[in-house]
Amino acid sequence: MLPRYLYLISSALALIYLTRFDHYGVYAAISLFWIVSAFYKPLTLPAIWSVVIFMLIFALIRIANIGINGFSNSYYFFLLLGEILIILIGIRLTR
Repeated sequence: MLPRYLYLISSALALIYLTRFDHYGVYAAISLFWIVSAFYKPLTLPAIWSVVIFMLIFALIRIANIGINGFSNSYYFFLLLGEILIILIGIRLTR
């Protein structure tokens, strides 16, 4: 028998596919997953890891952008620092 969170994830992916939301569907599915995990304790740890991975991908893209284009303004640097802080907090919460 599959864990319940796999049913939730597969349902969200089916919703994304059937409605053709593109990247907005991914954001909607992830936010739905986070909302459900706030009230359903067995999903809390996977939700924290999804935040860590989500922010890690954003941080890596931002680092690559800074490496390619240089610092366009300090706004992107502060966003990068915020993403790194969220990653570190998420890793700390998983311990």
